[in-house]
Amino acid sequence: MRRMAELILMAAMAAATPLWAAEVNDVKARQRWPWNGLVDITCTVSGINGTDYGLDFAVAAVMPDSSVHNATNFWVAKDGKKSFVWCVPTNGNYRLIWDARADLGPELYSNVVVRVTVVSGHARAQLWEGGPYWAMTNVGAEKPEDYGLYFWWGDTTGYRPSGTAFSFSFESSNCPTYEKSESQLKEGGWLTDGGVLAPAHDAAQAHWGGAWRMPTNQELSDLVNKCNWIWTERNDGVKGWTVTGRGDYASASIFLPCAGYGDGTSLYSAGSDGYYWSSVPYSDDFSYDVWLLGFIFSDYHDTYSNDYRYFGLSVRPVQGFTE
Repeated sequence: MRRMAELILMAAMAAATPLWAAEVNDVKARQRWPWNGLVDITCTVSGINGTDYGLDFAVAAVMPDSSVHNATNFWVAKDGKKSFVWCVPTNGNYRLIWDARADLGPELYSNVVVRVTVVSGHARAQLWEGGPYWAMTNVGAEKPEDYGLYFWWGDTTGYRPSGTAFSFSFESSNCPTYEKSESQLKEGGWLTDGGVLAPAHDAAQAHWGGAWRMPTNQELSDLVNKCNWIWTERNDGVKGWTVTGRGDYASASIFLPCAGYGDGTSLYSAGSDGYYWSSVPYSDDFSYDVWLLGFIFSDYHDTYSNDYRYFGLSVRPVQGFTE
């Protein structure tokens, strides 16, 4: 079995779309030695302007037989700062770290060429130093004001109402995570060893892929405590909260619409209440609750636990991890 030869990208590729002017140049890729499966990739991004949002890196390996393998296990470090996201927020020098072993398997290859491009992703905003990037829309929504899809906790299908009625019934018999303790959820493969929904049962990961995932209860709590919340009614009449960062992050914000919730085959409280799942069950093995973010009109917004896992709630994805 041969070790992977030194990887050097001879020519960079710019984004193959006219929607933005971003370019990727000066791309070089080099394996770690002693070999541990990781490849360091450096590049320079230019041409991004203030109207370019939701841009992501895409990394691909061109194999010796000319087949192309899209990398899924990589993360980004900008100007020396590690960030477990794929996004390209500004122009500058980037270092990408690719776990080639995770993507290509244990066999080692020689003459592999690494290709880096910039592609359209999901718009996002970082709201505090060291925090994750928050998506601008709910899963299943085309714009911030859209309610998107509704999920029972652990569901990855998602359901969209017609008016105020669902074709699916949000009830306990249709929710296999209902009334299961944390230990039972782990035994059933619903949770990782770290106590969060496994990627296969994470609605954000299932629909958006990449590094997107559902937020933890701590991240939802930080969203409440580290940001300013302003009750908002958009021009099209959609009510919700504009959540804005503070200090250096005061120009960054997201909008959380009052999407209501699904119970049985009906949608309730849309336009007045909003409820967003976390990926974390209540930590007590003897409780069947799960953490979520909830708000009722302009009177209340906070995190709390609730045992109605079969309700249909919204999902707002995050990318990256709190440092």
